[in-house]
Amino acid sequence: MVDVAKLKIGDKVHYVKPHNKNEWENGIVKTINDRTDKYYNVFIVYNCGGDWDNYMDYTGANTNPRDLEYGWRHYGR
Repeated sequence: MVDVAKLKIGDKVHYVKPHNKNEWENGIVKTINDRTDKYYNVFIVYNCGGDWDNYMDYTGANTNPRDLEYGWRHYGR
């Protein structure tokens, strides 16, 4: 799990599916909104057709920080 207080826009992260820890998706943090109720709104760009240099031009998905880990994950690791 990431520490939202240390998370920054542009950080590489990967989403770990709660129901299957062997499935993940790499992404980049696009926005971190103020805390609402008990959750932060963290938006991650997961799919940009490999155009990672321009990730800010793509739609981010609202993702619960507890399902995120730092860095990109690759098969075999």
